[in-house]
Amino acid sequence: MVQKQIAFEKTQRRRKALTLSDISPMWNERLKGQLPFPLSYTWWRWYFELKCASKCVVGEAYNFSSSYIYKCTECDDIGWRFMLYFTLHSYSKLEENKQRFLIHWNEKHTENL
Repeated sequence: MVQKQIAFEKTQRRRKALTLSDISPMWNERLKGQLPFPLSYTWWRWYFELKCASKCVVGEAYNFSSSYIYKCTECDDIGWRFMLYFTLHSYSKLEENKQRFLIHWNEKHTENL
């Protein structure tokens, strides 16, 4: 009976598209508002976290692990783009990359949660 419930919950999760707050809640909070002023203390802190594979948006989705850089080339590319667009202070490109990440995650990795 318990196995049927777990299977049912996994199926339900796959049907409902996950949001960034489901996948990477910390980065969702950070990236939904205004970006920090370039070269400020907060900007540098976020920059170095985005540069670190285990602490970036995608790393958080993988439970703060950098394993994705070897397992999924798409996730690796998305992670680097988050850092690039943050560095360029391009909110519109960050939003596009978020959408790309959500589509990819929902298609390929929903079983990871």
